[in-house]
Amino acid sequence: MKRVALLGNMNNNFSALSKYLIDENLEVHLFLLKGEVFLPEEDSFDDKWKTYTYQLDWGTLDTWLSADFRSINSKFSEYDLTIGCGAVPAFFNKAGLDLDIFIPYGSDLYDLAFYFRILRPKNFIYKMFLIRNQRKGIAKAKTIFMAPTGGILEKYLKVISPEANIYSGGVPMLYYKDLSGEHFKRQTKNSSVYKIINSLKSEGKTIIFHSSRHYWYTQTDNQAIKGNDRLFKGFKEFLRINPDSNFQIVTFEYGIDVNESKKLIKDLNIENNVTWIPKSPRKDLMLGLSISDIVVGELYHSYFTYGIIYEALALKKLIIHNRKDQLYTPYYKNLYNMCFAEKEEDLTRALSLYHNNKIDSKGITENAFDWFLEHLINEPINKVLEILQANEVT
Repeated sequence: MKRVALLGNMNNNFSALSKYLIDENLEVHLFLLKGEVFLPEEDSFDDKWKTYTYQLDWGTLDTWLSADFRSINSKFSEYDLTIGCGAVPAFFNKAGLDLDIFIPYGSDLYDLAFYFRILRPKNFIYKMFLIRNQRKGIAKAKTIFMAPTGGILEKYLKVISPEANIYSGGVPMLYYKDLSGEHFKRQTKNSSVYKIINSLKSEGKTIIFHSSRHYWYTQTDNQAIKGNDRLFKGFKEFLRINPDSNFQIVTFEYGIDVNESKKLIKDLNIENNVTWIPKSPRKDLMLGLSISDIVVGELYHSYFTYGIIYEALALKKLIIHNRKDQLYTPYYKNLYNMCFAEKEEDLTRALSLYHNNKIDSKGITENAFDWFLEHLINEPINKVLEILQANEVT
């Protein structure tokens, strides 16, 4: 049986990927880096992950000096396929290993490989070593999985590795097979997120689900700006021109600008139309999302796919977000159906069309789900298997 190592678990991406690869009868081991924030239990509805998940004592800036690179080489050279994210390219390079697949989530490409943050002198020295090895490790990765970002992340990769072998398809971010059937329904009784949204639904509310991290007032990291304020301002105008509506935004206390969002909502006098929920595990989010009506993603940057988009596509929910199609048609013959919104007025218009039954929501979401299965699940899994087979030949 072929052995696959997945190192890192940002956004629980590799937790999901591991499940698909296990379905392909591979021996899969998921390794959590030290200080991992996203844990498999947060997106799993059973405990099977415990049988193949292991904790590492390295993978962060403060473990660079203490890492046993000889041990890293010995351990991971035994695998038929290695897949990594975060600072794994740096640690692998220092250990004399090449990653088979590097799957960046964002800052591991535009921050860990560049001098962006001001650190204490001691940490700056460590980061210089990390940056140098991160760049070399990325450049030596045999394949890089990266969904198109409209040039935002591509420009950083081009600096590091102009000739990189890129698979422009990203990676499955969630295990959609868990999101239906009786087992999924049974989880609702334990989910506070589900109970809150179900209560709102029982009052006849149309739910706008917005789980984006609140990052719009603080702008120290341009790539991370979400445009949450545009949702609230556009929603205010929607309520003004549709006084008969019964729409409710559900959002989460997640992100550095939560207090600024709460202040804006109060200033707009829409507090009664916004429900706040504490930051919650993904499995709880999915349970709540399953009975929501509309998903509003990011409105600032034109990102094609990210966690919220995967979640909405998998559960067949109408998506409203910023997507400039001309940036992505070179990669895909067809794009998933959704509703465009960048500015406040775009958001107002999209909500009004939905409210007035001028959107074929069922047709849009069914089409989008089919696209999701083909391009975001089947194609990347087949690509991983193709690379594994090529490794066997060489």
